[in-house]
Amino acid sequence: MGWLASQSVGALQLNHIALSGLHMRRTSVHLSGLAQNYVLALPAAGRSRNVVGGHEVLLEPRRIYLISAAVVGDVQPEGHYESFNTLIPVHLLRQRVSNLPTVFSAPLDGSDPRAELLGVYARQIDRLAGQIGDSEAQVLTTQLCDLVALMLRGDTRTFCDDRSLAAAHKQKALDCIESHYADEDLSAETIARRCGISEGYLHRLFRDSSQSVMERLRALRLSKAREMLTSAALANLPISEIAYRNGFRSQSNFCRVFRQIYGVSPTQLRRH
Repeated sequence: MGWLASQSVGALQLNHIALSGLHMRRTSVHLSGLAQNYVLALPAAGRSRNVVGGHEVLLEPRRIYLISAAVVGDVQPEGHYESFNTLIPVHLLRQRVSNLPTVFSAPLDGSDPRAELLGVYARQIDRLAGQIGDSEAQVLTTQLCDLVALMLRGDTRTFCDDRSLAAAHKQKALDCIESHYADEDLSAETIARRCGISEGYLHRLFRDSSQSVMERLRALRLSKAREMLTSAALANLPISEIAYRNGFRSQSNFCRVFRQIYGVSPTQLRRH
C-alpha cells in the first residue's frame, strides 16, 4: 500500500510519499524518465533500507539524503515509511558541482548547519508551492540548487553509507587531535565542535576502538613528549617546557602520567 502527492515549483518536482509493506525495484527499464534527476529526500517517519547502485543506504528521519536517480536500486521500507522528496534536474546541480556523488547523507541534528539550512529551505518551498509565479519559482529553484552545492562542498569527501560517514567523522576527529594536541584546553567538547558533530556522537565513534577519544589524545601527547625527551637536539630543554609544549597543564601531572604508561619518569628516560 502507498500514496503519492506531487506538485511542481519551476524545474523542481515535490513529492510526499508513504509506503507500507512494498518492495520496489528500479531497473534500467525504469530509468528513462528519472535518469536526469537527483532525489533530495527528507524522511518523515519510519525507515527504508534501500540499495542504490550496489550501496545499501538506510533512510531515516533526522537525516537528509541526495540520491542519484540514474542508477538501479531497491526500495525496501521497514513497515510504514513516509518521506518528502524533491526531484532536482541533474544539469542544474552539475552547473555547480562537477563531481556529484551517487549518494550523499548528512545528519539533521544540529551538527551540520549547511544540511539544516537546505532541509528547512526545501520544506519552505513546499509550503509556498501554488502561491508563487514562474519568476519566483525560478529564483527558489536556483537558490535550492545553490544550497545543495553548499552542503556538498562542506566536506571534500562524499559518503555512500552511514558506515562511511562515521569513518569520515572519526578521521576528522583524529586529524583534529593530531593538529591541536599541544593545546592544553583541547577536550572532547572542543574536538566535537571543531568537527561539526555532537560530543555524544564523538564518543560513539570511538566506542569500538581500543582507545577512547581522550585516551587517544593522551597517548599522542605522551608519544610526542617521549620523542622530545630522547632527542639529542633537545637535551637541554626543561622537562616542564616539554610538558607544556605537548598539552599538559603541569609538570607534575605530566610526570605522573608518563610513569604510569612507560614505567619510568621523564628524567630516568633521559638518563638512559
